[in-house]
Amino acid sequence: MTTWDSVPLSDVIELQRGHDLPSDERRTGTVPIIGSFGVTGFHDTARYAGPGVGIGRSGASIGTATFVRDDYWPLNTCLFVKDFKGNDPRWVYRLLDQIDFAAFNSGSAQPSLNRNFLRSIPVGLPSLTEQQAIAEVLGALDDKIAANTALTATADSVLATEFRARLHRAEAHDKELGAIANVVLGGTPSRARLDYWTDGTIPWLNSGAVNATRIVEPSELITAKALANSATKLMPASTTLLAITGATLGQIARLEMEASGNQSIVGVWSADVALNTWLYYAIQARLDDLLARATGAAQQHVSKGDVEQLAVPIPSRDVLEAFAGVATPLLELAAIAERENRTLAATRDALLPQLMSGKLRVRDAEAAAPEAGD
Repeated sequence: MTTWDSVPLSDVIELQRGHDLPSDERRTGTVPIIGSFGVTGFHDTARYAGPGVGIGRSGASIGTATFVRDDYWPLNTCLFVKDFKGNDPRWVYRLLDQIDFAAFNSGSAQPSLNRNFLRSIPVGLPSLTEQQAIAEVLGALDDKIAANTALTATADSVLATEFRARLHRAEAHDKELGAIANVVLGGTPSRARLDYWTDGTIPWLNSGAVNATRIVEPSELITAKALANSATKLMPASTTLLAITGATLGQIARLEMEASGNQSIVGVWSADVALNTWLYYAIQARLDDLLARATGAAQQHVSKGDVEQLAVPIPSRDVLEAFAGVATPLLELAAIAERENRTLAATRDALLPQLMSGKLRVRDAEAAAPEAGD
């Protein structure tokens, strides 16, 4: 039960449909364009002054809320807040993000929102001071997540550039992965065996996990019995993972913990730490060669054997160790930031409904997230 006064949404904000901006009329600029699922591009002219809040109006992403600090252009695939009626825009964004707009779909073939049908949605309305306090707490968490994301992106970019530079200068010889590293195909323990999946402690990954640049948490946990009685195998931290089939074919991720994986994942690693670090980038450099071997009509795939036969450039021992000396601390820092982001996001997602409903007050939330503003 909310502790805020309940009012119709129309008492809090006024929504309006966005405006057309065809692709051929967009010009290079820094003005964010809000579409149905977020910022979809940039333009040189703003239609409205920021801050702005929009929600997806049509398509599969109806109700997706977007916040922009600066002046912006809302597309006609979204509804945007024309009038905040004195409320805090950042709090309004959180409010709209909490509403299940799918329940107000007025379309038939394609989901759609009619703003007139949204006017009577009951919402809890705290004071402006409380709105601002809520927005500050949640915004601090988002800001820290954004800073960590920028840090990991920078580390990845620096190391990719460093790898290319060292490879360009070094004398390297192609060697097949199967000859220099462990190449392991995963597996899925039987889903019919509940004892394989109940109270497990061993990380296990599905192929979707490889969409991430680095993996710091499992998809699921399996038991020791499942590991012993299935094709899946435990792989060490710093293993390079490749998705070998379907929609994720060709995705590469670095494993930042010990884990097993399913049959759509191949893991590559070496006990040689310096070589292991190099392999992550060397495999990326030869990914096109691997994908050229893909077969299958409806669903393309490569085999474990294709991965074993993939030839990657290997330089001298001195070059491997020098690169590892640069890469290792940056990779460790990026992994720490990634793990922290998972914790921050979980904290934010847990606090959000509690704060927005008034069940938890800001002074209590600040105690739960002491590091967000550091």
